[in-house]
Amino acid sequence: MRSHRGLGLAAVSDDTWEYEDEDEPADEHAVAERVDRAHADNPRLTAWLDERREQFDDWSRRHGGGWDFGERSLDRLEALVREHLTSVDDLFAREHTPMVQTACWYLGEVHNRTRGTRWRMDPDPADSHPWSWRPYVVVPFARLDEYRDPEGIDYDARPRHHPLSSFLTLLREGPTAGPGSLRSELDDYEPGSGDDEE
Repeated sequence: MRSHRGLGLAAVSDDTWEYEDEDEPADEHAVAERVDRAHADNPRLTAWLDERREQFDDWSRRHGGGWDFGERSLDRLEALVREHLTSVDDLFAREHTPMVQTACWYLGEVHNRTRGTRWRMDPDPADSHPWSWRPYVVVPFARLDEYRDPEGIDYDARPRHHPLSSFLTLLREGPTAGPGSLRSELDDYEPGSGDDEE
């Protein structure tokens, strides 16, 4: 089964190596930890999360209420996205609306509450990396050693998901994929789940 692992570009920015101490030789673990810490605690992320939490009750009421952050609610979220967004272009055109941003937050919160992921956002996004502008969820750094890149390229192979990327995949698949696409992403957090990707 092919993994639906989200884009792995979250920690990539033009200034990734700014986290490296010039007086010490490169230590991939230390650099990865500093990047993770910077992405975990910064004003951009705090402001985005605060705004989403403030908008959630209104968003929930507008979309039928009863959003419980459970795995099965992702099928309902999938239907909501398909109902309100007609294409990838439509998604990008409406990306910064409360409807889309709160839907992204809700999806990430389901990952956090059911799989123990945490929110991250690049504190200094790079124009050359558009995904560095967007929030994502990732397994906590303490679990770094549970995940290995099968190709041996990425030191930090923890699964991460950009909720917006999840919606892109959903809209590209079209309605014939059936419900469960968003829910299936939750399987990516099992150590070794990406080892069999084709």
